[in-house]
Amino acid sequence: MNFLFLRKITPQSSPFPWVQLLRKLPLSTFRRFPTSQATQFLFPVAILQRFLPKMQPSAMKRYLNTYLHTDIRNSVEHFNVDGYCRNGEVSRAVELLEGMKTNGPAPDIVTYNTLINGFCKIGDVFTARKLMGEIYLVNLEPNVITYTTLIDAYCKIQCVEDARSMYDEMTVKGLVPDVVTYTCIMNGLCKSGKVEEAKSVFREMEEVGVVPNHFSYATLIDSLFKEGNEAEAFAFQGQMVVRGVGFDVVVYTALMDGLFKAGMPNDAENMFQVLLEESLVPNCITYSALIGRLCKLGDVNKGELMLQEMEESCVSPNVLFMLLLINEAMNVMKKMVQRNILPNVFVYGTLIDGYFKAGQHGIALDLFKEMKSVGLEENNFVIDSFVNNFKRSGRMEEFNELPKAMI
Repeated sequence: MNFLFLRKITPQSSPFPWVQLLRKLPLSTFRRFPTSQATQFLFPVAILQRFLPKMQPSAMKRYLNTYLHTDIRNSVEHFNVDGYCRNGEVSRAVELLEGMKTNGPAPDIVTYNTLINGFCKIGDVFTARKLMGEIYLVNLEPNVITYTTLIDAYCKIQCVEDARSMYDEMTVKGLVPDVVTYTCIMNGLCKSGKVEEAKSVFREMEEVGVVPNHFSYATLIDSLFKEGNEAEAFAFQGQMVVRGVGFDVVVYTALMDGLFKAGMPNDAENMFQVLLEESLVPNCITYSALIGRLCKLGDVNKGELMLQEMEESCVSPNVLFMLLLINEAMNVMKKMVQRNILPNVFVYGTLIDGYFKAGQHGIALDLFKEMKSVGLEENNFVIDSFVNNFKRSGRMEEFNELPKAMI
């Protein structure tokens, strides 16, 4: 195998800049290198480092290392399938799969797993399940990754019975579930309110010799706190310490949020400080839990300070975080109304803008109508909020169709 051949078989269309580069380079650029793994490995890494700076070199090496023992052409095709799936262009990935089946190289289980994961990420579990059935038609066998991907997808849409059915099927076939498989099932059961069943899965995992990781424990701890079972949640925390399971941001966030729920705000804030002392970096979910709970306790000033700290730490808020804050603001407005303090146009404007930014356009429009119904007139801030948010979401046509009476 050499790079002259790699240049010849590189596809015309690809989501990866390094593949496009290979197409543009003249054939004279390619020399016949030794066919050692190191040569085949380092050249693509160097190109990826140049054209995909956001991907960490270590991640690239791990990714490429998976394919060192496979045909380089298959690796290139798989990169393209993966690239389209990462970009949400699963239909193009399917087209590429069909081309591979017709013209070669034949897709392998990694290619199918990538596509199945791509469909699961966009919520199309039905098509993902159909793809799994297709695996048998091309003389391949689903592996643990195939089943775990589908189990996780079913759990996320709370189809726990389907997830358990997939689990039973894989064990019948002799496949051994790993810690990720078990944790996915536990998470699905907990989200469905079946914490006792999740604990049974946890015990089953231990009995077969699979060691729980920090995600396994965090899943149970978070759910037990939500059920008001603080004693058992702390018992699992103690078990982690005894077994030497490391605490990461996910575990600390679950414990911190649980302590708030248990009416122990000082302990929760201390847990946040321990997280910082351990040189761990709080993420958006950590800050959401902390700021949201502080606001619910009425400590808005401290919540604002934490929001400022979040911004200084360059932690970007996600939609859920924005929604959490704006919902808290809405609760404050409701309390104002209960106390006969009527909100003014600035209060409404802030809420409208917040819901727009959180992607809740319907609620924003309802608030605008409510504002007009109580006799308040929109100001420039409200109008700018409408224009900017409709423009940002590419919905200016809808904005222009709004009744003139509204704006």
